[in-house]
Amino acid sequence: MIDNKNIQDVARYVGLSSTTKGLSISPLKLQKLLYYIQAWFMVFYGRDNTLFRDVPQAWVNGPVYPAIYHIYKNKAANMCDHLDSSVFYNGDALEGLAMLTHALGLNADQFETVESVIMMYGKQSQNQLIWLTHSELPWASARHGLAPFEKSEREISLDMMYSYYLERHTRNRQKHEA
Repeated sequence: MIDNKNIQDVARYVGLSSTTKGLSISPLKLQKLLYYIQAWFMVFYGRDNTLFRDVPQAWVNGPVYPAIYHIYKNKAANMCDHLDSSVFYNGDALEGLAMLTHALGLNADQFETVESVIMMYGKQSQNQLIWLTHSELPWASARHGLAPFEKSEREISLDMMYSYYLERHTRNRQKHEA
């Protein structure tokens, strides 16, 4: 069983990792990266091995972790503006990344999973990530019956996230093995 990490530390790591790679990061995009990291972490390490305890809510623009929203909502003029590394660590970004790497205490495979998700999804724009989450079952299911711009604090089921992305992973592996 993996010890849950502090989502704030994970968010800071994701922000610093993204900026040091030259990838844009905004408060909105950070939310989507955390969502995909959690989903794929469960796929590779088992449903009971979430990276952090927090459960995303199905907000209008996609999955949101309220605790992270409240931390970063005022760090930019709006949720779509890009953040720089100083928002995540006040000092040298690489030094901060090393400190957070140590603090998170993940093994090499777990860090590789996190980094793979950052690279795969971090290259996309926040609008692409909104569209992507909206087209996938976990968010859509949690929003079922709501008007498109209706506010909601409904949680996205971790069980549904796990089964949806596990099935996608299995399907992709089978395609590549054929």
